[in-house]
Amino acid sequence: MQTLPLDSISLLWILLGAGFIIQVITAFFILRTVFLLPERMKRAPFIWLALGFMIILAGTSIASIFMPTLQMYSSGILLASALMLAFSISLFVFFSRDSGEDQEAGIFVSETELIVPDDYPEDEKSENDDRLISLGKEFLAQVSESISGEVNIVRLVDFINDELIKNTAADGGVFFLVDDFDDIISSKSFKGSFPPPYKLPEDLPHKPVRVETNFRYIQFNVGETIFGEVAANGEPVLVEDGQTDERIYTNGPEEFLQTGSYIFVPVMVKARVVGVLGLARLPGKEPFTQDDFRTARVLAEYSGAAINNIYTFQEVLEHAELEREAGTASHIQKTLQPKRLPDLPEIGFGSFFTPAKGVCGDYYDIILARRDRISIVIGDVAGKGINSSIVMIMIRSILQLVTNTTKTAATILDWINKGITGKIDMDHYASLTLINYRPEDHSMEYASAGHQPMLLWKAESGTIEKVHQKTDPIGVERTSVYSDLKLTVGKGDIIILFTDGLVEALDKNGRQYGINSLSKIVTENNGLSAKDLAAMVKQNIQEFVGSASIHDDQTLVVVKIKA
Repeated sequence: MQTLPLDSISLLWILLGAGFIIQVITAFFILRTVFLLPERMKRAPFIWLALGFMIILAGTSIASIFMPTLQMYSSGILLASALMLAFSISLFVFFSRDSGEDQEAGIFVSETELIVPDDYPEDEKSENDDRLISLGKEFLAQVSESISGEVNIVRLVDFINDELIKNTAADGGVFFLVDDFDDIISSKSFKGSFPPPYKLPEDLPHKPVRVETNFRYIQFNVGETIFGEVAANGEPVLVEDGQTDERIYTNGPEEFLQTGSYIFVPVMVKARVVGVLGLARLPGKEPFTQDDFRTARVLAEYSGAAINNIYTFQEVLEHAELEREAGTASHIQKTLQPKRLPDLPEIGFGSFFTPAKGVCGDYYDIILARRDRISIVIGDVAGKGINSSIVMIMIRSILQLVTNTTKTAATILDWINKGITGKIDMDHYASLTLINYRPEDHSMEYASAGHQPMLLWKAESGTIEKVHQKTDPIGVERTSVYSDLKLTVGKGDIIILFTDGLVEALDKNGRQYGINSLSKIVTENNGLSAKDLAAMVKQNIQEFVGSASIHDDQTLVVVKIKA
């Protein structure tokens, strides 16, 4: 099957993401027209056909995420979506102007935000609304530019700041973005002349360049200063005279520090404050009016919609990248697993591996590096994706080299730990169990690096033992110490190795499968071959889990002593 180059795949995802954003905006226009003018819509059934067509396009875009064959039509989907957007905007503007009602038209703007005083001149009101609608189109165009190629929210933030300064006749503007994790707001765009309304650091020289630099890169805690207060409560603020308003701090007698009139408005996404816009008009000029205040609030809502589209598109791209990375990691993982298990006269093997989507952390192998012993290994790398696969490859490579030596299992684990620690992130440590079995005298070396216990069925006594060592995983601490546990096994004995994803599997009621369930299956079916016993465990755990989702890889290795 023909595959696309990576650059082409990235372009397809960008086209699909842009098309989906346009579809959402178009559907909003159509629904907005319907709700604003319900009586006229009864005589315009074609509007419902347009809405139905947009739903089909949106469904196709979503389906393309899971059906790669549909991605070939992404450019057509984007073109059709753009045409429908132009149609819906034209329809919206036409009906809004033709209605004769005092509708307050706007995209992504609530009706309450567009209310103006009753004595506002009708001709000026209509002209202002037309200007705001035109600005809305410019915002949409800027969103498209911001997601063309590399997603660039800085470019969008600068555009928003420029538009607010221009449309409110402000002397300066600043745009803060909210960091929800650190509970702070950070200045991302600073334009023009803006006397700081917050207290400057005492050691900062009162020079225009130094003050502007401070403002350009300033951060505040949410709730701190007038900017932080707006971020905390989500309420816009109009300050007509900063000299008399106690919320505004005047830093000194210098002319460039004298405060004038200010507007502070929150930028909202789904009732959540994602940013704060500040506008300043210098002293000696007319203060901001209610009309300026209204314009700033409307444009702030446009800004919230535009930023939401950018965030949504970023999430789509990140999800697509994770899907691609998980697919690559899964392929690497399958390559590392043994293609088939050896069939030896003195020992039998059985196994199964059930991967969970996007996890890719389990590894097992049977290594016949020496004639006098057989090495059996099972491991689980923390985390997921490509980084986990890289750690897995490193472990496998070292094992393939050092199991050919006469070193014990514990020494081999020590070499692996020293070879990996410090070269990987702490988030990708690995648990590992290594067994060296000598068929000649039935002796076995067992060493574990933070892995799950080993189950040992003793045929002679008819009992099952749990063998465990409390040690550090691979990659955590270079000075970790590992030790050998020497055991002797006999004919009919069964060794069970597994990863935590198997015993921690949950049914639909949230109950764990557990080591006891695994031990019971081994005990009741100890007469089966290693291969058949592994198949029996797999069937049992599938029946236990039922329709519940698998959240971690499940790996089992069964070793049965035949002679």
